[in-house]
Amino acid sequence: MLTDTIVVAASLAWLGLLFGAALWGERRGFKLDRHWGAVYALSLAVYCTSWTFYGTVTQAARSGWPLPPTFVGTILLYVFGAGVLIQLIRLAREHNASSIADLIATRLGRNSWLAAAVTGVALLGLIPYVALQLKAVAMSYGMLTRASELTPPPWGDSALYVALAMALFAMLFGTRSASAVEHNRGLVLAVAVESLFKLGVMLTLGAFVVVGPNWPAPPLTAEPGGAEGFPALVLLGVLVMFTLPHQFHVGVVECRDERHLRTARWMFPLYMVLIALPLLPLARVGLEKLAPLGVPSDLYVLALPLSQGQGGLALLAFLGGLSAATGMVILATLSLSLMIGNHWLAPLRVRGAWAQPGGPSRRGEVLLQRRIGIVAVVLLAWFYSRAIAGSEALADIGAVSFSALATIAPALGFAMWRPRTSASAVLIGMVLGVLVWIWVLLLPSLGPLLFSDTAWLQHGPFGWTFLSPDGFLGLTGWSRVLRAVVVSLAVATLVSWLIDHAWQRKPDAESRRRIPSLALHDLASRFLQSGRVEQLFAEAGDEVFATAQLQSEVERDLASVLGAASARLLLDTARTQLGPDLETVAIIVGEASQVSRFNQRLLEAALENMSQGISVVDGEQRLVAWNRRYAELFGFPESMLHVGQPVETLARWALERGFGSGGEMEAAVQRRIQHMRAGTPHLSERKFPDGTVVEIRGNPMPDGGFVATFTDVTQFRRAETELTRANETLELRVDERTRELDQ
Repeated sequence: MLTDTIVVAASLAWLGLLFGAALWGERRGFKLDRHWGAVYALSLAVYCTSWTFYGTVTQAARSGWPLPPTFVGTILLYVFGAGVLIQLIRLAREHNASSIADLIATRLGRNSWLAAAVTGVALLGLIPYVALQLKAVAMSYGMLTRASELTPPPWGDSALYVALAMALFAMLFGTRSASAVEHNRGLVLAVAVESLFKLGVMLTLGAFVVVGPNWPAPPLTAEPGGAEGFPALVLLGVLVMFTLPHQFHVGVVECRDERHLRTARWMFPLYMVLIALPLLPLARVGLEKLAPLGVPSDLYVLALPLSQGQGGLALLAFLGGLSAATGMVILATLSLSLMIGNHWLAPLRVRGAWAQPGGPSRRGEVLLQRRIGIVAVVLLAWFYSRAIAGSEALADIGAVSFSALATIAPALGFAMWRPRTSASAVLIGMVLGVLVWIWVLLLPSLGPLLFSDTAWLQHGPFGWTFLSPDGFLGLTGWSRVLRAVVVSLAVATLVSWLIDHAWQRKPDAESRRRIPSLALHDLASRFLQSGRVEQLFAEAGDEVFATAQLQSEVERDLASVLGAASARLLLDTARTQLGPDLETVAIIVGEASQVSRFNQRLLEAALENMSQGISVVDGEQRLVAWNRRYAELFGFPESMLHVGQPVETLARWALERGFGSGGEMEAAVQRRIQHMRAGTPHLSERKFPDGTVVEIRGNPMPDGGFVATFTDVTQFRRAETELTRANETLELRVDERTRELDQ
């Protein structure tokens, strides 16, 4: 028999392994660069949550379909709609968007109210989905340990401690950098590992059922109306790949290379087909053996092994469900905390202390508010999971969450294909779409819990049946989910379009107030890393006031920390608070700084006229400085050398053209990168393709960067060779003369 101690110890061990995978990914993840397309594709399987383990078995039992309808929609999207995904990735990268709310607000005029509304809808839809994961863990834990209490007291609820552990994991690996667009290798690798594990567990369960004594089981007979929501769920399977905040994060923000999407186009659909294979056999055997005993179909995955005395397999199934829930909860809480911090809290802060001249770095405050957001989201989901205990099947909760998040889709569509649409029009349309969804689906779902008399569901307010939730607009033959999804999407799209065409709008005008370069530098320093700030302002020249281009670049980088709407609001607030006195001071300081800039140009001239080639890279192995001789030695095209260019790209380019010592090229590239990451000094000589002999000396810098010098020692080596030959010739002549004298 499985005891609490065994189950808890196994759970902690598995979560520890995931923690180790994330830690290894952060420190050594670059070793998987050649295979990162597969890692990316597997990380997309965070889509397969505990609903896949438990709720989709219920769907199969109801409908008799071998593949969950949401999977069908997602597979169709990846097979036939990959172009839309590529466009979304490019737009997010272009605008430095860190979330779906950020991208929508950026494309539609950086409207902070729209970003806040999208965040609200995401929270409304995702909290029940996170609660679903916690409820699934609590249900499965209760069955595995044969807990007698369906609703234990808060301090005895296993879901609470699981939720807090997941929140800790998310804070450790998701809130280490203020920039939300930096790729998180550790977190992505951990999700990929848990995806492999839950796939292996599900296939093992399928094999157990198929080769066991209860197979073959009688074929399923679909329940009346069991498949009526199928079209709606297929549509939701398409839409939620864009609107699920955590799916947007892992699929768009964490996409390091568009080529990885090519791998995901076949690997991710294949993964979903494989993990769905056991669902129908589990449902068939469960209905035959367990349904007569009153076991819920959500728990067939655990109850079947237990009924056969296979406690170890049941524990493995529990860990698979825990793994599926963990990946989703970590990414969901992280993405929601980013949106809450950037679009609810940051707009309040940027109007106050954050926009004041001077002051300390604010990066710590940004990270703190994200961590608080993670804890708040997890606790809200836990409270919700206790509120719905025993009231709904997991499959029903998942459908409600997906349909709520689908109301964001029209706003995303306008942002992608009609970016000149009024943000206010889109905001009004989305709010009305959400209200329709609440009336048509949410209230009827909660009606039996909230109201003793539910006749209004059929008769409507004031007896107007065409406005009743179950007969809205006369769509009485549709399922609730299909009616809610279609009507809410239609209302949001149509209202946004009509309002946008009805209003006579003037083009948004950029603020004409200038901002001094010194003030902009101070503002950027509070939220960005010092190295990045210096890169941005390196070419500012002697301009007292920041150019429009510099302001745009700073705003783009601030968007990765605060979100686009809050970054725009921060700069606008700063411009408003800068008065004539500060502008006068800026002019005086600008004149004084000309001497310093003259010295800087003098240093640059000295570097350009050195006979040695010099290159400097930062702690992330990106080029930050070089001179003309460096470019000449390697023959780099002018377009290749720019600030921020990964040194890995330069090394690969050089090795492809013979600038190396031979051997396997990729191994040579990684060897050079590892030297820089480890801060290992080195000294070597290389013979270049044109016969030039170059001494290469590399040394680490205190800030984690690396500086390398390249000295042409060809003449020295030639003179050395000639001297050696002369010495050898002299020795021969002396020997010959000695022999002659002896004779």
